[in-house]
Amino acid sequence: MSGAAGSTPPKIVSTFRWIPDKGEAGQLYTSIAWWVTPDLSIGADYRIRTEDLNANVTWRAVSEDPSGWRPAVIMGSSVDDYTFGNDEIESRAYFATASKSILGIDTLHTSFSPYAGAVYVDELGELRPLVGLNVGTSIGSVLVQYSGTDVHLSVTRSLGNGFSISGILWGMDLPGVGLRYSF
Repeated sequence: MSGAAGSTPPKIVSTFRWIPDKGEAGQLYTSIAWWVTPDLSIGADYRIRTEDLNANVTWRAVSEDPSGWRPAVIMGSSVDDYTFGNDEIESRAYFATASKSILGIDTLHTSFSPYAGAVYVDELGELRPLVGLNVGTSIGSVLVQYSGTDVHLSVTRSLGNGFSISGILWGMDLPGVGLRYSF
């Protein structure tokens, strides 16, 4: 989600992720979210191989001030996969992040948006740091993120009409693909 004030997400966002070398819970994943308001989404994810259905929520508590210093503050909860040591853990987590577009290069239609925050992972019983950098262009983006236990990379290309495709490098080790459709 964008942290910018006045940014309006689509009403429905659906995703699909396939990472063939992950554990069963993380290999095939799909989700759907309904944006109840421009600042609040509720939804569910489904892990196809394990038949797990989980609720998720995202709330933009504070919008970013694009011309001032104020970052966006985004909070939420979801179930995700975390690699801790040699173990893959599926756990409910609660997160809060602050994000700010800090640099835009108009001639390249490029923006740089770092974020930082924390995630509490139920199964670990720990509060972990979250950090990342999104470099966005008019046709796609590159996201490098530390999820609290691993570093991940995704390169996304917009295909138009609400469709996008992503190449994923989970834990900087496991390749995968993601699809997204929003309307």
